[in-house]
Amino acid sequence: MFKLNVLTPERKAVFDQEITEVSVPAHSGEMTILPGHAPMITTLGTGILRYKAKNQEKAFKAVISWGYCEVSPEGVNVLAEFLQTPEETSAEAAQAALQTVEKKLTTEVLSDSEYETAMNEAEKARAAIALVKI
Repeated sequence: MFKLNVLTPERKAVFDQEITEVSVPAHSGEMTILPGHAPMITTLGTGILRYKAKNQEKAFKAVISWGYCEVSPEGVNVLAEFLQTPEETSAEAAQAALQTVEKKLTTEVLSDSEYETAMNEAEKARAAIALVKI
């Protein structure tokens, strides 16, 4: 067992939760962390955070986007720019957001920063759609 903390600018989503494993969308791909993992820090991309709490069969899942994950002997700290739980997610709203962003990407001339923002929004929408389908 180890402790998990998930923090965003708006809230402490998870604080000192005893868990058995956690998977994060690292920038280079999904990474699963188990007890005894070597200490490290990695950047996060956009995707689904999953963890299993002590004595629970079902994993908690949420969409997270951009940030850092620190693994230490004391536990795992996730600092994310964005977090959306299944209860806050609507497949219809996510699909509509994805269509809007895809239209923008194909019909408008965007600056580099506008393009990066639009791509991030598209990734969040795709992750939200995947979250509600799990």
